[in-house]
Amino acid sequence: MKYIKGFDTLRAISISMVVIAHSLPNFWLQESRGWHLISGDTGVLVFFVISGFLITSLLFNEKEKFGRINFKNFFIRRFLRLLPPLVLFYLSILVLMSTGMIQETYIGLGISVFYLYNFVPNKFYTPELGHTWSLALEEQFYFTWPFILTRIMKPRYLLFLGFLLVLISILFLLFLYPMQFFGHFKAQRWFIPAISPIMIGSMLAISRDWLEQKFRSTTLMFVCFLVLYSTPLYCPEKILIISPIFQSFGIGCLLLLIIKNQNSLGVQILNNKVTSYIGKISYGIYVYQGLFLRTGPGSEWWFQQFPQNLILTLVIAILSFELIEKYYLKKKKEFTTIK
Repeated sequence: MKYIKGFDTLRAISISMVVIAHSLPNFWLQESRGWHLISGDTGVLVFFVISGFLITSLLFNEKEKFGRINFKNFFIRRFLRLLPPLVLFYLSILVLMSTGMIQETYIGLGISVFYLYNFVPNKFYTPELGHTWSLALEEQFYFTWPFILTRIMKPRYLLFLGFLLVLISILFLLFLYPMQFFGHFKAQRWFIPAISPIMIGSMLAISRDWLEQKFRSTTLMFVCFLVLYSTPLYCPEKILIISPIFQSFGIGCLLLLIIKNQNSLGVQILNNKVTSYIGKISYGIYVYQGLFLRTGPGSEWWFQQFPQNLILTLVIAILSFELIEKYYLKKKKEFTTIK
C-alpha cells in the first residue's frame, strides 16, 4: 500500500484527545454531550477505525499479490512494531510496583501482559495500566481476523460477518450491559462490543472500491461524516451508549474522504511535518502516557504531576521512536514478502 497522506495527522489528533482527557481533572465539558466528540475514548475510536482499515487492506493486498497470507510474517511485523515500547513500559511498571510507588496489582499486570486487559475485573484494575485495554483488543483482532480472511475470502460474506458483529455489539450494549453482573468489569471494553470500530474500518477496506463509485460527491461524504460523528449531540438518551458505533461509521466516511482527495488542499494541510511526526510517534505517546498521565490525574509522585508528566511523555516517546522503534520498523521490511 502507498502511504496515505493525512492519516498520521488523524493519529496526532486522536492521541491529543487521549492526552487531554487523561490530563484534565473534572473538566466542565466532561459533563456535556459535546465531550463525546473530543474525549479520549473517541480518540481511541479513530485509532481503531484506522487500524481495521489498514490491516485489512494490507492482508487483502498480500493475498492478491502472493496468493496467500503469510501468518508468520504478519505476526513478526506486528510484534516488531508493537513490542519494543511496550516491553520498556512493562519493565518500568514492574519496577514501580516492586518499589511500592504505584499500586501493586501483579495479577492485573499479568492480565495486561497477556493482552487480556479489556477483560480485567475492576478489583485488579490500576490507572497506569488502564490504557492497555485497547492494545489487548488490537491483539485479539490480529489473532483472529487474518485467519478468518483466509477462510472467508468473498467480500459479501466478510461484510455480513462485520455487520453481524456490530449488531451483536449494539444488542449487548442496549440489553446486557445494564445488568448488575457487568458492573464488576468495564464490559464496554470486552471484545464484543469494543471490536465494532475495528470491524467498521475493516468493512471500509473491503467495500472501498464500491463506496468510491457510489459516493463520488465530496460534499455528501463530508456531510455523512458530520452527521454520524455528531450523533452524541442529538441522539435519544436511551441509545447514547451506542453512539460511538455511529461515530465510527462517521470516521470511516472521513477516511474515505481523505483517501479520495489525496491531492486536495485540505489533505496537503493535514500532511504537514509537525502533526505527521506526532502521528508517527503516537503509539509511543499512547503507551508511555499510561506511566506518566495514568488514566487521570491525582498521583502524589512528581513524574505524574502537571506539567512534567506531559513533558516526560513526549520526550520519552520521541527518544523511543528515534533510538528504538525506527530500527525495528526497518527490520519489518524483511518480512513483507512470501518466500
